[in-house]
Amino acid sequence: MTEVADNEGDGRVPAPARAPRHQAPSAVKAKKPARKSIPNKILNVLWGRSAGHCQYTGCNKLLIGEQISGARNANKSYIAHIVGDSAYGPRGDPVLSPLLARDPDNLMLVCDEHHRVIDREMVDQHSVGVLREMKQRHEARIRIVTDIDEDLGTHVIRYAARIGTNESPVAKDAVKWSLLPDSYPLDDGWIDLDLATLELPDHEPEFWTVQLRNLRNGFAEKVRGRMERQDIRRLAVFALGPMPLLFELGRLISDIATAEVRQLLRDPKGWKWDPRATVLEYDVRRPNNTGGPVALKLELSAEISDERIRTTLPADAAIWSIAAAGAHNDVMRRPEDLAAFAKLFRKTLDDIKVAHGENVVVNVFPAVPVSAAVEAGRAWQPKAHPTLRIFDQNKKLGGFFFAHELKHTS
Repeated sequence: MTEVADNEGDGRVPAPARAPRHQAPSAVKAKKPARKSIPNKILNVLWGRSAGHCQYTGCNKLLIGEQISGARNANKSYIAHIVGDSAYGPRGDPVLSPLLARDPDNLMLVCDEHHRVIDREMVDQHSVGVLREMKQRHEARIRIVTDIDEDLGTHVIRYAARIGTNESPVAKDAVKWSLLPDSYPLDDGWIDLDLATLELPDHEPEFWTVQLRNLRNGFAEKVRGRMERQDIRRLAVFALGPMPLLFELGRLISDIATAEVRQLLRDPKGWKWDPRATVLEYDVRRPNNTGGPVALKLELSAEISDERIRTTLPADAAIWSIAAAGAHNDVMRRPEDLAAFAKLFRKTLDDIKVAHGENVVVNVFPAVPVSAAVEAGRAWQPKAHPTLRIFDQNKKLGGFFFAHELKHTS
């Protein structure tokens, strides 16, 4: 049964000017005004706008369910007034209370716990402004979710290391929120390609062999066959991991699949793109020499000095670079910038092949956001582009070390 929240609190009506003769004036108590019932049509509006969930921020509890008595579809909701329905209760107002007592814009659907918090236990912390913002945010979220076209369902690849027994750091709730309203994860659409939790550290050569095998086997088992059967039509990719493995993940997905690769932003933290970010500008730098081994620096997250490359490759290495203006570790904030990087990466590989010959091998030194590493792997074409030798920065080994190779095929 829907109950009306107790908005009258301890307030009292002032005593009458003249008391009955059989009572002392001090014994006369104020009579609380009668509670106004809320019509069913207003309740229906409120339930529809809240989708039957508690509107208190952070709760979202479904208010239909089993009760201790055993009733399966019990109504467990309470109604709280933002501006109190009585001038003498919490957030009451002599003028507004009677006007808004049955206005759906002034009502919140809440659970028992938050009904008590709002109107009894923490009244001072729940002003009219605080409650209005809670209601508006909840109802806006419900509108977004229910407006999504059914055809916008997507499968989600999560690729990240588990931390102990905890869930992947690519949390499902964060993924769902970042996709809305442009798409949503299908109920059976979660594909986890977790990096195995190994005691083997990443400075051991076997680390890359084991992790690459796990990634390929997991992809073949969970993704490739479904893509070939067209069970998977859209992919959203959320990945965290070492750069060489992210290149390989991108290669496995390829640019044939309809896939959106996401980036974990640091500020504000989350997977949702930042439409207010400025356009990211790139600069391609070509070497003066064409002899010696070829290196390609990807300087999006940080600059890479040529001296660091020459501690790994011979001194006569021809060093190319794709750099982002103002490189920093939170630079990739818009999907358009990620697409522009993938296009530029592909073109630069073509230019390198023209400058250095068909059989050139490109040594790649990445300092890039995770999304750029995946997109670079997707952009690389095994028949059209040179072999890529991917290096990884490892502090224990004192610099860049070769980790993985994407081989050119004739």
